[in-house]
Amino acid sequence: MSPLEDRTPHAADQNRAEAERSRFFALSRDLLCIAGFDGYFKHVNSMWQQTLGHTTEELLSQPYLAFVHPDDQEPTLAEARKLPTGHAVQAFENRYRCKDGSYRWLVWNAIPLTDQQLIYATAHDITEQKRTERRRAAEYAVARALADSVTLVEATPKLLRAVRESVDWQLGVFWRVDKQANLLRCVDISPAPMVNAKGFAVLPGVTTFPPGIGLPGRVWETGKPAWSSDIMADTNFPWVPFAASSGLRGAFAFPLLLGDEVTGVIEFFSQEVRPPDEDLLKMMHALGSQIGQFIARKHVEEAQEKLILELQEALASVKTLSGLLPICATCKNVRDDKGYWRRIEDYISARSKTEFSHGICTDCARKLHPDWDES
Repeated sequence: MSPLEDRTPHAADQNRAEAERSRFFALSRDLLCIAGFDGYFKHVNSMWQQTLGHTTEELLSQPYLAFVHPDDQEPTLAEARKLPTGHAVQAFENRYRCKDGSYRWLVWNAIPLTDQQLIYATAHDITEQKRTERRRAAEYAVARALADSVTLVEATPKLLRAVRESVDWQLGVFWRVDKQANLLRCVDISPAPMVNAKGFAVLPGVTTFPPGIGLPGRVWETGKPAWSSDIMADTNFPWVPFAASSGLRGAFAFPLLLGDEVTGVIEFFSQEVRPPDEDLLKMMHALGSQIGQFIARKHVEEAQEKLILELQEALASVKTLSGLLPICATCKNVRDDKGYWRRIEDYISARSKTEFSHGICTDCARKLHPDWDES
């Protein structure tokens, strides 16, 4: 048998194998790929473009690490280093960048073919599963923060941090409605470690918002959650200078409600462009009512505590009147504890809730008006 005849069956087998692989790649609902030890994709199926939006040419022309979220690149490299040694990778998770700038969570299984210096890998999109887990975590975190807080001042930073970390956003801001001034006022701000928020307070027009201005003002005006996929393209967004310097892109906000009344707004920012997530907004809208009720309850409690304190101080002052009280025998003024002579009405009013009205007794009336009894 000639060398040519010897190679022909082998070539046919290769063609059949290639056809089977192509059919498998085309039919699979997962993201399939073949990558090289050099860090580049060699072949990807059509699900990559359907899931992430990148064309096959775009995926093959750059190192696959270029599509991985910056926070996940080092762990991904660590897993990739295991493959040339013959170790398979199982159930490894990371985030891949979409064409629109958002990210989706993938879970990987990979098998190395060391003799060919190739990696066969399959990835499954678990973004919705991750979102569900984070939403449940956010609900629990809010409930825990409210249960563990005695005052609103104590609850505010706990709420911001708990929700921010649960939904994986990088900056949270708490706004309170000032009815008298008709403004939203910034009460607290919670940045993630990688966000430099020092410049926020010095920017004019960002620590207060009137109705309809900025994302918080719009939420206050409508009483409904709102989303901005890319705040850099939002024409009604006074935060832009601070956002640009801090790398912030996506944002959403939701109202804190007591019935139909908006008592505050909570706003969150991401360093990624994020498309609207209606499920997240619905969940946050429900949490906004829960937080709004907590705020109203704390306002009542704090008002009651203030009233009790004032009454206690008034009673304590009244008690001081039971001792020796120096009174001038002529003008009837009282000497206070600092040695000053004051009208007795002023002295008593300062130490109690007593209010004075003035009149003339009968004896004085007779002295002032001798004909008093004749009238």
